[in-house]
Amino acid sequence: MPDTRQQIAEYYDNVYAEGVQPAYPPEFTRHVVHNLCDRARVVHGARVLDVGCGTGLYSALLDERGYDVTGIDISETGIRKAKEYYPHIRFEVQDATALPYPRGHFDFIFAFGVSVANTHDLNAIRSWFEHLLSVTRTGGTVAFLGGSNLSGGSTETSDWINHSWNDIRSIVPRTLQDAQGPWLSHFRLMKSLHPALSMNGATTQALRFLPFSFERRIVLFLRK
Repeated sequence: MPDTRQQIAEYYDNVYAEGVQPAYPPEFTRHVVHNLCDRARVVHGARVLDVGCGTGLYSALLDERGYDVTGIDISETGIRKAKEYYPHIRFEVQDATALPYPRGHFDFIFAFGVSVANTHDLNAIRSWFEHLLSVTRTGGTVAFLGGSNLSGGSTETSDWINHSWNDIRSIVPRTLQDAQGPWLSHFRLMKSLHPALSMNGATTQALRFLPFSFERRIVLFLRK
């Protein structure tokens, strides 16, 4: 993964220019997003920020639930395509580490697979969460979704970091009083089960100790 802002933007410009094939069918992904929002108790009409929105799929699914959605991405190519696909949704080219919005502006922030978290510097991740919380209203929620096989390193086919369970547990900002998770889940569980069953301590423990190397889904709710 590139390091500088410009390198990251150019990397994702190339990715989105080539076209991104969704990992799951749209209806499958819709179930996952809806279950996540139900678990986070996001109310109709909430002002929502989709961080790292890419070409806008998750923003569109959030919009379907009646939220006031803003999608942001560092890639101009991704945002241009998002505006073409979903012209009724607000999309902006923004750096997720330097958000220009007023304090307390959003009710809910959705951050899935954002490259800011692809680092061994856990302090940097915690600082980023605090930045997201600064533009979240009191009582609002930041929902972070990541992925890891819990090995602690990258793989031969990807330079994304698979954080260890101890690392995942320690990324919650120390000053935050109200956090739910981190939990381990899986998209198929999040699609098939009630949110309370797919995102909880028991499911987390089962996925943590399964003796197979596969990507678990990290789910963390930070409430301001």
